[in-house]
Amino acid sequence: MATDIAFDLLRAFVAAQWPDQAETCPISWDNEPFTPPPPYDDQDRPQHWLKVLVDGRLWDQQSIGTGDPRAERWVETGELLVLAMVPVGTGSRLCRQVLRAFAEMCRGDTGSIEFGDVTFPAIGSTDDAGNWWSMQVIIEWKRG
Repeated sequence: MATDIAFDLLRAFVAAQWPDQAETCPISWDNEPFTPPPPYDDQDRPQHWLKVLVDGRLWDQQSIGTGDPRAERWVETGELLVLAMVPVGTGSRLCRQVLRAFAEMCRGDTGSIEFGDVTFPAIGSTDDAGNWWSMQVIIEWKRG
């Protein structure tokens, strides 16, 4: 579990960096009300959306022991699990495009969060209702 501080920083970062895409690719966050778009728009074009989950690990010591834990440098680390959802039967290209765009947005140090390695397990899955197919990226982050 990520702390509320890390979650809020990550969410604010995404909100600031994803506003142009938010209308065409909305984001679902942990345990918040969300209604996915219909699988196809009124012109029969496939719709898509993202599901973002925030994982965290407390605490990783980043300094040499001084004898006083309060004087040490501790960082919180974790991962963003980002799932791109597209209608079943529409292929993986749209998933790959939106996941690449999201991953490219999460590069380097933002001042509050430092992003690290990105893993793209090329495994797809279908939701329980059978309407949506997804692929994912896993993006490492660190808050110091």
